[in-house]
Amino acid sequence: MTTDMTETRNDNRSLENTLHLTDQTTLFLVDFHIWSGRKKLRAEDLRLGTDLPPDELISLGSKKICNPDALRVFHRNKKRIERNLLAVGTRFLGGFLVPNAMALDAQAMAEAVTLETRAEAETFLADYDQHIDAWCAAYPSWEPAIRQAVDPVEVVRGQFRFRVQALRIETAPLIATDTLHEDVAEIGDTIFAEVEQMARGLEQSFLGKPELSQRALGTFRRIHDKLNALSFVDGRIDPVVRSIGQWLKRLPGSGPIQGGLFLEGWALMRLVGEAEAMARHGEGLLALDALMPEVPEPRSDADVGDAVQQEDDANSASTDAEALPEDPMDFDDLFEEREVPGPIETSQPPVPAVPAQDFWF
Repeated sequence: MTTDMTETRNDNRSLENTLHLTDQTTLFLVDFHIWSGRKKLRAEDLRLGTDLPPDELISLGSKKICNPDALRVFHRNKKRIERNLLAVGTRFLGGFLVPNAMALDAQAMAEAVTLETRAEAETFLADYDQHIDAWCAAYPSWEPAIRQAVDPVEVVRGQFRFRVQALRIETAPLIATDTLHEDVAEIGDTIFAEVEQMARGLEQSFLGKPELSQRALGTFRRIHDKLNALSFVDGRIDPVVRSIGQWLKRLPGSGPIQGGLFLEGWALMRLVGEAEAMARHGEGLLALDALMPEVPEPRSDADVGDAVQQEDDANSASTDAEALPEDPMDFDDLFEEREVPGPIETSQPPVPAVPAQDFWF
């Protein structure tokens, strides 16, 4: 009975957390479908007995019928939207969960990039034939294989789709209890993993350097802003936000960061550079001081004198050892058969040095 009541309370708490989270966030789904510019490579395309197609033309069992550079803008714009959503949100259910307070700005940004991408697609489609002609001219010996695989422009138009959907998650209690709360429980770990990726490269700003440049602070600020926006998602996030924020407030407005502030920044670099460290810090299991680099204590004059004396003694002992004559051992001496002397003959029986006794061992 007690176990059932405990499980019920846990389920209710999970449901409350789930509904609390979904009420405060908007889910963005980035639906960008981009024409690949490829067709399946056929046996006749290989033209047996002649040269193989160049690597620029074939890849992973497919042939390129259009210059990939002409399509990069679409992939680049998709990444722009995802990167901007990730700056204030986190990955969730195949999309990006963004706090409601930032949802309008995120939606405006996504719509602007989407409209820009659609305009780029119209420009590409208007020049579709020229793109195909230029690609065939780059590989004249493979022009027949390329042109046989080219689709009409209207077919290619249907392969493009650019839209971003902003959704509010509405969940029935049964669904939330069964599945959604499990996804919600993992969001904190997902956020920490994303921050770990953002922190890649921070180490290079510290290693082998006595001070930190202002330029490196941009990464710390972006991490702080992301975690601060999502701090309501998981209770472990807020302690990390406060540690970063308190450090940022004490930094000078210009010039390099040195001394104790540099060492504290080193500890924060190690903190945000590892998802597990952030989780433990948020749980109160890992103090920031534990991540500080060890600074050697200054040595007194007496310590320096003792060290010099020990070094002199060591050098003297080494010199004495070198002065001793060496007695090199010939390895063959270990296997040399030596002559064993025979028994000594005496006229009287030998007298034992110790009277004969019985020894028990």
